[in-house]
Parts: sequence; structure tokens; C-alpha cells
Amino acid sequence: MSYMLGMLLGAIILGDLSDRIGRRNTVAVASSIVGVCGIVSATAPNYPVFLMGRFFTGAGAMGMYQITYVLLVEFVGAKYRTTLGMLIPVPFSVGEAATGVLAYFIRDWRYLQAAVTVPALLLISYKWVMPESVRWLVTQNRTDEAIASLRLMAKTNGKELTEDSVAFIREKPACPATELFTTGSSQADLVGHEATEAPQEKPKPRKKTVLDLFKTPNLRKRALTMFFCWAVVTFVYYGLSQNSGNIGGNIFISFILTMVIEIPSYIFTVFVLDKMGRKGTLMFVFLLGGVSCIIAGTLPKDYHSAIMSLSLVGKFGASAAFSCVYIYASELFPTEYRGMGVGCCSMFARVGGTLAPLIVTLFEKQPAVAPVTFGVLACCSGLLAITLPETTGTRLPQTIAESENFGSDQRTLDCCLCLTQHRSATSDK
Repeated sequence: MSYMLGMLLGAIILGDLSDRIGRRNTVAVASSIVGVCGIVSATAPNYPVFLMGRFFTGAGAMGMYQITYVLLVEFVGAKYRTTLGMLIPVPFSVGEAATGVLAYFIRDWRYLQAAVTVPALLLISYKWVMPESVRWLVTQNRTDEAIASLRLMAKTNGKELTEDSVAFIREKPACPATELFTTGSSQADLVGHEATEAPQEKPKPRKKTVLDLFKTPNLRKRALTMFFCWAVVTFVYYGLSQNSGNIGGNIFISFILTMVIEIPSYIFTVFVLDKMGRKGTLMFVFLLGGVSCIIAGTLPKDYHSAIMSLSLVGKFGASAAFSCVYIYASELFPTEYRGMGVGCCSMFARVGGTLAPLIVTLFEKQPAVAPVTFGVLACCSGLLAITLPETTGTRLPQTIAESENFGSDQRTLDCCLCLTQHRSATSDK
């Protein structure tokens, strides 16, 4: 629980820090926190010091994952952004499985704690060996550095970067990155108005707050639904990971298999997300994982192989749902509140992650309770997702007003395939 609460702190503070001092510097800071606080936990003289070390290790680890994810999205072109954004958890699960392998050979918890955290110090080298995000550099008015990074990318890819192709960055360096790199914008749109035009005084924009997400009925229902889904998917994901030791059989094999099963789940999601749609995929993987967990919890204890197999299917569903909710939430919220909406989802996710170890520990002697609880909540989330609109292949809402009307032309059971067929039939008529 201490580690999960630390992740909540890291998501808030280090995310903001990356906007202030840059992505590379923040990765270096987060890596330093993980390495140093991991050593603190490993050498802790008492339990309170150990908890403090775990708390800040969680904060640093969340920052490392979150900022490297941002770096990936900001470096990759739009054509591959969705695919690579959904595949970045693959090395994450490889690292989780490696923890199980290390635990098999390192039985002293202090040495194990150091072995899984000290290597994070190597990522401090990102500050020197990795280029800074071009988008962030542009927002900071550091156009020369941004163009130098672009030239390095072009040279690496065997391309030529002409002066004309970066002229718009020099002409309007203070333009927000979201405007500079919006897909489909023309170069003239990015440059803005001619300098000869008389500047007009713009009204002072109203300050946006989280409460704005709850002022209109449709956005309110969708926000609450996504908050619940994020909390549940994190609860189930971490709960199944930590419950792997209660399944029976070899604890090391159970843990490693529970982590490795995530890899095919992410690959599966990449292939079906656009075909089944966000809603169809999310409902399917939630219900798949939920039903598997419920059956696993009701089987007799001596059915080790069946319980293990069903638990792996449950983890498969939870992992796939985890990768799905990220992109689904970013498309459901209107552009002007997208960052705020996804941030709130992440906060609710940490609530689920904090409760997961508590449930696993409280019902350690009643092994059926935890998986059944995970399964019931996952099924509830899968059924609740039916109320959400499909976002695949649609024009995403920019404002709250557009968000209220978004999905009004869809039926409740529409997913990507159904939606395409429905629109084709409507156009034929």
C-alpha cells in the first residue's frame, strides 16, 4: 500500500516536473529516486524506514514509466504512435518476470531489494545519451535545440531536413506543441496570422477545473464510468499479480507465468483494438478476465493446474484492459480537458492499486475470496462499458459541448464493426 501511494505522488509531482525541466532531466531524477530509495529499503534498520523507502521508490518508479511513455509518444510519428504506445508495457512485463527469476536465486530480501532497484541508476545516463523531446523544446522556445534534434533524427533515418521544413518553428517558436504537431494542420495554420495584422485583445480564458467534467450529464456519466473502470482494472491487475503466491504450486513459477502472460495480451490488443473497437475490446477482455477469476475462485484447492490456467486468463484480460483504458480515456474526454480527465483516471487507478494488496493479505487464508472479488468487479466494469460511445474512426470531441453530442448517432450495442455497418446502411438509405 505504501508503494502504491508513492506511485500516486510520483504521477502528480514528476509529471508536472517533466513539463518544467524536460523529459530527460525528469527521467534522471526519477531513476535517482528509485536507486537511492531502493538502497534505503534494503538497508532499513526498522519497519518505518523500510516503508518510507518503499513509498519513494514507488514515486520514482511511476515517474520513470510515465515519462518514458511520454517520450515515446512524442518521438514517434502519428502512423505508429498507437501501436508502439500499446506495446511499451511489453518490456515492463519482462522486467516483472525478471524479478521472479532474481527472487529464485536471491533468497535474502535485502539483497533482492537492492538487485531490483539499484540498476535504475543506469538510466541517469539518459540525460546525456538520449535527445530531449522536440515537442517540449519547442514549447520552451528552445528552437535551435529542437531543430538540431530533428536534424539528428533525419540523418539517422537517411533523410534530408531542409530549412524550409523547419521554418514554421523558427517563425513562431512560442506556439504550443499541441498546435505545432497536430495531425492534418497545414503549415500556414501552424504559422498563424501575418505579423502585419493588428493584434487583437483576447478575452481572458476561464480557469478550467475538475468540476467541469461533472457539469453536463453525458460527460459526467462517461467520466464516472472511466474512473470506475480504471480503479477496477488496476485493482484486478495488481491483485492477481500479488495473489500469484496463493494459487498453489511453485510460487516462483506462478509469479513468472503471471507476468509473462501480459506480453500476448498486449499484442492481442494491438491487433483487435481497431477491428473490435475500443468499447467492444474493453467489454470482451473485462468479461473474459472476470469470468475466469470467478471460476478459479470457486474450484477446489487441489485443482492447481486449472486454477493456475484460469488465473492466467484473468491476468490476460486485466492486462489487455489496462492497455485499452489508456487510449479509450484519451479519446473520450474532450481535447480541452483531456489531460485533466486522464489524470483523474490515473488517480482513481492508484486507489485500486492501493486496495489490491490489502484484499490479498486479509483473505490469505480464504483463497477463494480475492479472485471472486476481482472477477465480480471486472464483470461489472465490462457491463458498465456498454454505456460508453465508440471512438474508433470517429472525429473526437474538442469541447464539452461537442462531447455532449458525441455518440448521439450511435446505438447502445455499437462497437467498431457494428458502427461501420450501421453507418453504411444509413448512407444507403
